[in-house]
Amino acid sequence: MRFFVDQALGNLVKWLRLLGLDVVQIRLTHRDLKALPAPKRDNFIITRQTSLPKNLSRPDLINLDSDLLEEQLTEICRRLNLSPEMWEPLVRCSNCNKFLQPIPPEQAEGRVPDYINQKQRQFFECPQCRRVFWEGSHQIRIRRRLQELQEHILAH
Repeated sequence: MRFFVDQALGNLVKWLRLLGLDVVQIRLTHRDLKALPAPKRDNFIITRQTSLPKNLSRPDLINLDSDLLEEQLTEICRRLNLSPEMWEPLVRCSNCNKFLQPIPPEQAEGRVPDYINQKQRQFFECPQCRRVFWEGSHQIRIRRRLQELQEHILAH
């Protein structure tokens, strides 16, 4: 599944990527409608723009009603039958969408704080932006938030 998400939904882009989903951020304006990718199975365009032409009939277009992240994710999951069991959390870079690659601690040295390098044994790197990730308090908070989102989706 691949999502083309309007740049105005930057927070949604980040959280879809944190769920492990393939997300391309696009600029969607009336002039850009012709440049949209042709409808294709398992590709979806997501926006909140109410100003899109009413006659724009595309089966791959999801025009979200809410500006709340929980409601947006609930609507996407409900419409696409995307259950939380299908999520693969924290496997993609939230910044550039590439799959994270494991790296040895020696390659993280000098790129993370010294105390992190001494404490952690498992690191991941984005092959595009070269950011280094590790299981720390930030990822624990992300996992907690993902659990809350999952509970919200399952409750609705």
